[in-house]
Amino acid sequence: MCNFHKVFKRNLKPLFLIFFSFYITHFASADWNFFRGSADMRGVAKVELNLPLTLKWDMKIGRSVFATPVVSGNKVFVGNEEGRFVALNIENGNIIWEYKTDDIIEGTACAINTSVVFGAGDGFLYCLDQNSGKLKWKYETDGEILGGVNLFKSKSDNKNYILVGSYDNYMHCVSLETGKQKWKYETQNYVNGAPGISDGKIYFGGCDAQLYGIKTEDGKVHTTMDAENYIANSIVVVDSVAYVAHHGNRVAAFDLKKKVRIWEFGERDFPYFASPAVTNDSVFAAGRDKRLYRINRKSGAAIWEFKTGSGIESSPVVSGNTVFIGSGDGSLYGVDIKNGKEKWSFELGDNIRSSPAVVEGKLIIGCDDGKIYCFNDNTTIKK
Repeated sequence: MCNFHKVFKRNLKPLFLIFFSFYITHFASADWNFFRGSADMRGVAKVELNLPLTLKWDMKIGRSVFATPVVSGNKVFVGNEEGRFVALNIENGNIIWEYKTDDIIEGTACAINTSVVFGAGDGFLYCLDQNSGKLKWKYETDGEILGGVNLFKSKSDNKNYILVGSYDNYMHCVSLETGKQKWKYETQNYVNGAPGISDGKIYFGGCDAQLYGIKTEDGKVHTTMDAENYIANSIVVVDSVAYVAHHGNRVAAFDLKKKVRIWEFGERDFPYFASPAVTNDSVFAAGRDKRLYRINRKSGAAIWEFKTGSGIESSPVVSGNTVFIGSGDGSLYGVDIKNGKEKWSFELGDNIRSSPAVVEGKLIIGCDDGKIYCFNDNTTIKK
């Protein structure tokens, strides 16, 4: 009897971990709080969508939507070309509240706890209450804010801080609670991509063609490196290697410790505005040459390419064995990761510069027609 209890106790922990892993994989819901789904900007969803997807609802919120929707609980948050920021009911698309700024909202928000934070072309960073849409605070920079917002929790005081780049040439760090500046770091030109976080550092690029690694706690430089080309999007850093799709018509991997370029990929002379998605073995990049590429993360060699009907500015998102992307040809695509073949598509009818947000059973995306579209996956439909 005693031996049985010892064996049971010894095996209880691994049994619990197996059950917990199964629960997280199959039942737990996951929000889409950031531009690329997570603070590291890898563009990989926590859940897998089962095809085919079916349109659940669409809601027009005004003129073009460039920003990627973010999702927290039962609400979708997004801004548009007119400076209108809205909260939508995720189940039916109805507008819950709206907030008007004085200029374009092009960057993606960050939704955390009871707050949603975003920047606008008027140079302000706004923090609104998720439930009411009321202004909690706003923080002024000296330039347009056209990139997405990120967030980190400080180890020194256990509080949350917002990170955002501005056309005033600075990366800003602001308290989520008060809207007061913690630090700012000066670059040599505009900062217009959403910063990514890896191992306690913030990584970003900009119009000065530099890769920056800044310590989140104090804003002091950790590393810099010349990327040789203007960077208009997010950088993904994994194991001290930065993966960049830049304006110089190439996708590249940079070793930030040795400060050398490991590889460079480029088939055609068209710039990259979309941010790359990075998995354990691959980099997915899409450019204005109308193509989505899967690239070997170690060697930089092309694995496959998928061609659409127009240039691509929408950033790819990996969900299980499918990579989703919007195109300038007006269609949203689901591409098979293994062979690069189309598995599913849906024609929205206008240029898609917004990127997919993927949560449990749903994909949500904006479009240049001014609408937000929500798709249910096959599992949700069967329910």
